[in-house]
Amino acid sequence: MQWQLAIHIKLSLDSNTPKIITDQTGILSSTDFLTWLNEKRSSFAIANSTSDIIAFTAQSDLFNIITPKSDIPAFITNKWEHKTFSWSDIPVNGNAHKSFQKLSPKQIIGILDAVYQSDRHQVINDSDIPVWLDKAEDQIVKTRIAFLRESIMKSLNEPAGIDSILSVGKKWGEIIYLSCLSNEKPSLQLQENIDNWSKVFFVNNGMEKVMFASTPKSPKSVDRILSHIKTKNNSKVALICFDCMGWAEWLLLKNFLKDEDFNFEEEVLFAMLPSVTAISRSAIFQGDSEVYNLKSPGRTLEAKSFATFFQDKQTFYFSDKDELSEDALLGYETISFLYTFFDELCHSTHFAPNDSDKEPYFEAVKRYLEKSTIKDNIKLLKNNGFTIYFCSDHGSVVATGNGQKLEKYLVDNFAKRAAIIPVEASEHISQLTIKIPFVDDKLLALPEGRTMFTYKNTIEVNHGGITVEEMVVPYIRLK
Repeated sequence: MQWQLAIHIKLSLDSNTPKIITDQTGILSSTDFLTWLNEKRSSFAIANSTSDIIAFTAQSDLFNIITPKSDIPAFITNKWEHKTFSWSDIPVNGNAHKSFQKLSPKQIIGILDAVYQSDRHQVINDSDIPVWLDKAEDQIVKTRIAFLRESIMKSLNEPAGIDSILSVGKKWGEIIYLSCLSNEKPSLQLQENIDNWSKVFFVNNGMEKVMFASTPKSPKSVDRILSHIKTKNNSKVALICFDCMGWAEWLLLKNFLKDEDFNFEEEVLFAMLPSVTAISRSAIFQGDSEVYNLKSPGRTLEAKSFATFFQDKQTFYFSDKDELSEDALLGYETISFLYTFFDELCHSTHFAPNDSDKEPYFEAVKRYLEKSTIKDNIKLLKNNGFTIYFCSDHGSVVATGNGQKLEKYLVDNFAKRAAIIPVEASEHISQLTIKIPFVDDKLLALPEGRTMFTYKNTIEVNHGGITVEEMVVPYIRLK
């Protein structure tokens, strides 16, 4: 039996007797319960005011009105049966009902899900609530992962396109994050299916379609971030770039910020090909995709490019080595702030043999965040009137060394997960090559699957390839 059915039976919601039910718990008006009622085609309405109740009682085909109000006028209760659903009516055995009053409806529903998944007859007392809250959280995570898997598998039945890759990248990133929370390994089979599905898009020059579709008002790729910010005409802007922050890493950071009064507007964009700092981060700060022949990519050029793009503003380029203060911000209208801890920690994390998930890396990130000044810096920018954007240049994957080596004379630009080579060099290598959008004299050479050009069986978190984890990155506005 489901807990929804237990409540349904207790309140006799299938009878044709008109009822007004005062819900003291918030459970009856939750999405979990109302969705269940809809599936059962039960007759109900939600009334948040007395006027709503009066209006609904005039409907002859309506039998159940759910409301948080307890003071129902007598002229209504003379015709409609009035019931109250309180914490003591929550369908669990034991004496935990007083403890339920201290919990949110979401927490109570999580406990109900966990109890009914195991044994609905077991006794739950006040002292058991902390344990059941942990079980509830675990159950919520597993239910969410199952939903995301099913949604992704539906997408994989259709050819990959711009929007579907962004959507799948976001969902897969959430699965990776949630899997680390629940100690449940992400499905390697689903990972392989996603990689094969998205690979077809990138191999067939899909990124050229992305570049055509990406506009300042509706960006699809990171090179349009500055143009998009400029269209908003904010008086003061702060762009915070987190090097190597994929969607899973963003959720880790978002969870760290959850106790603050922050509200986020979230989007996802494509990184540049290859998904490496020298290309993709350069494209962010330059504000265009002409980044494949830069002589000295890096922070100095990024600061100069950023100032040139916003030449009508007073700009400054901060890094995480700089101390942010009100005095440091004085006089600046548009600033950037670069954090590199994701990138530095991912490259320095050690993995056990045959390890394939990011849990050790995420643990290192959590330790860093707790000691960081990120919260203070964001609050300082917010309090000084800056509209704040978060972005990233690329994500990352756990990759294994393949023992392969590309000769230096064949390579223009090298990364372990990708190498940029002259077109004529493609005849001398065996690796997969794909076209770089609007670049005619260079190709991208890729190692097979989730391997990298380094010592055999070495395990690292790295980037540069074409997986959705590397290519789909967050673009966030703090509202």
